[in-house]
Amino acid sequence: MDGVVQKGDGPGASTSGGGEGATAPVVPMTAQSNAPPPFLSKTYDMVDDQATDSVVSWSSTNNSFVVWNPPEFARDLLPKYFKHNNFSSFVRQLNTYGFRKVDPDKWEFANEGFLRGQKHLLRTITRRKPAHGHSQSQTSSVGACVEVGKFGLEEEVERLKRDKNVLMQELVRLRQQQQATDGQLQTMVQRLQGMEQRQQQMMSFLAKAMQSPGFLAQFVQQQNENNRRISETNKKRRLKQDGATENNEPSTVPDGQIVRYQPLMNEAAKAMIRQIMEVDSSSRSVSYSAIGCLCV
Repeated sequence: MDGVVQKGDGPGASTSGGGEGATAPVVPMTAQSNAPPPFLSKTYDMVDDQATDSVVSWSSTNNSFVVWNPPEFARDLLPKYFKHNNFSSFVRQLNTYGFRKVDPDKWEFANEGFLRGQKHLLRTITRRKPAHGHSQSQTSSVGACVEVGKFGLEEEVERLKRDKNVLMQELVRLRQQQQATDGQLQTMVQRLQGMEQRQQQMMSFLAKAMQSPGFLAQFVQQQNENNRRISETNKKRRLKQDGATENNEPSTVPDGQIVRYQPLMNEAAKAMIRQIMEVDSSSRSVSYSAIGCLCV
């Protein structure tokens, strides 16, 4: 009985009981310690929002996300989730948490713990600590700078490419227009040269005719002879058809002689000179109008 009392009331028993009450382990705040960083949670919620899939969304493989419209992303979504609109700062944060750029031609980022439908894996993503050496820190910062720098450069390069294409198209159009103008100018020059040659020939003929009346008379006689031959041929054809004659046509007299109308030499010469002057005047007007077109 005493042994039982001593076992129950002994210092060992009381000490062990009191020790258990005093040294009870403190329960850690599991929810707080295992919660992912706010940046990752906000980024996940932003990517997972289907209402903004035209701006940012999951990729087809669901293991990365793509920023489709960086300007709109920085203007509308970043202020809503992070209270700033700096896309470069957002990319730097991604680099800090180990995200890598999947496609160099677009803003697609991936991380092994950033998967669609598995938000609990965000707890496995840790922030990089720049305490592993100066070279690693410098390399990481250079990589981040390269990623961030591309954001502004790509837009500028695209704008310059568009401007270059517009300028090239304008240059091609101007070259084609210049070639067409050169062709028209060549044609016009050839026409002017031909008209000048004809004009010089007419003026030379007119001067020769005025200086030598015999030359003019010979020329008029030759023209009348040609006209007479043509007229005789036409008259014979008409006489065979109806046997009728017209005024100023050759008629047969009883003695068998043919009487023809011969215009006066002065009248023929005047008519020829008048015709030459009219042709010369028209050629001059055409030359002046052509020169005016070229000047315009």
